[in-house]
Amino acid sequence: MVRTVDVGVSRRVCLRLLLAAGRGAAAPVRGLEGGAGPWEPTAGDPRGAVGSLSAGDRLVSGVLIDAEWVLTAAHVVAGAAPAGVVFRSSLGGGFRSRARAVHLHPLSGTGRVDLALVNLETPAPPAIPRSRLFGGPMLGQVIHLVSHGGSTTLMTVGENRVDAVQPDSMGLPLVYLFDFDGPDLSSNALGPALPAMGTLGPGREATLVSGDSGSAAFVVIDGQWGLAGINTFQATVTPPGGGPAGRVAGGIVLAPQAGWISRTLRGQSEPGRPPKLATPEAGGLGKD
Repeated sequence: MVRTVDVGVSRRVCLRLLLAAGRGAAAPVRGLEGGAGPWEPTAGDPRGAVGSLSAGDRLVSGVLIDAEWVLTAAHVVAGAAPAGVVFRSSLGGGFRSRARAVHLHPLSGTGRVDLALVNLETPAPPAIPRSRLFGGPMLGQVIHLVSHGGSTTLMTVGENRVDAVQPDSMGLPLVYLFDFDGPDLSSNALGPALPAMGTLGPGREATLVSGDSGSAAFVVIDGQWGLAGINTFQATVTPPGGGPAGRVAGGIVLAPQAGWISRTLRGQSEPGRPPKLATPEAGGLGKD
């Protein structure tokens, strides 16, 4: 699936959903490009909330946000039978659960809000952390990317900086984007060509590859981790006046979707309260 959105004044971005390769196809050996590479989850590390999620012949990522609920990208579970959707984690003695149900965001069919919630048959053990949503703005934040990228066992990590946020029709943050910066500013695809917009450096700067759908974008402030976004797409940026296209990736901003998440977790007929957000007022996570 491909669509275009305006970013800034005179640039357009062609978004390509990160459809996972089938198991019989040339699936990626590891997720993410660049970054710190493979990482082994340990007890108590908030990144351990990210597990592998299989849906039919797709193998992607999902993030545990409640004992029985996993957040992921809608396009990887749309049309899949719940019994064929399985969440796995190496924590908790090697946890595995099939889905009881899959709930797509009501605007996922339009390609606007590419999110889905997976209700697990078996509650995850306490050894697997639950992610709290980040409630602050994402623009300019360094995000920590965590992905299973086509593997049930191998997890990879990296970082990037959010360069742009695209609002929805109501003006609320919808899509975040980040570019994949090279060693100099000539590769800067989003934002001004300033040192602050350049690469985070070797072992940190990372971007998404095929199979990274449903992976996590965390924001960390004062040692506190908040789940800010779900990664869903790769993109190319056409610069003003032509020239080589730049590489961009991104996903869905979660804070404005807290109401839908809460209603789904509690049942559509119950308004419920939004899930706890990691904000300056409720946990010390700061704003830009």
